[in-house]
Amino acid sequence: MHGELSIATSSKKGPHATFNAPFAVEQWEPFAGTASGNAQAPVFPNATQPRDVSASASFEPFESRYLDALSEEGVDLHTFLNNWRQAMNDDLQRLNALHCVGDFDHFHSVLHRLSGAVGLVGARSLMEALRRASTSPLEHNTGSIDALAARARTLVTQLEATSRAYRSTSQ
Repeated sequence: MHGELSIATSSKKGPHATFNAPFAVEQWEPFAGTASGNAQAPVFPNATQPRDVSASASFEPFESRYLDALSEEGVDLHTFLNNWRQAMNDDLQRLNALHCVGDFDHFHSVLHRLSGAVGLVGARSLMEALRRASTSPLEHNTGSIDALAARARTLVTQLEATSRAYRSTSQ
């Protein structure tokens, strides 16, 4: 089993552990809507558990209920995810360009935008990592920026596949 465990301590929240692994870790929670009989089937069932993850594949966890909530509010998820993906790719290209020229002064705004964007789709772990990187000059090193960009690209790829799956089931 391969994975990465990060442990940090915050004066506000105390100890915090994050585990990233190339496989899904399931957390079962009761769905509040089932008790009232008004439960709707999620638009993206098991979206956080990819079906074809190989032992070497990367996986970035996200909460499918964020996408379900958007759908329930009438948002066209295919269009939303296409626009989201384009914005993410634009910001990742900008981040790469800044990285290539060593322009660390403008990293804050791009990392902040990326943090907000991944938060929209429920990728909380990545959102927090990007937020920390955007506020901490100590994390502006090649390794951490490259790792965050790789995680963001993984999420984009996953949601692209999710969008295709949604489109094929909704037609």
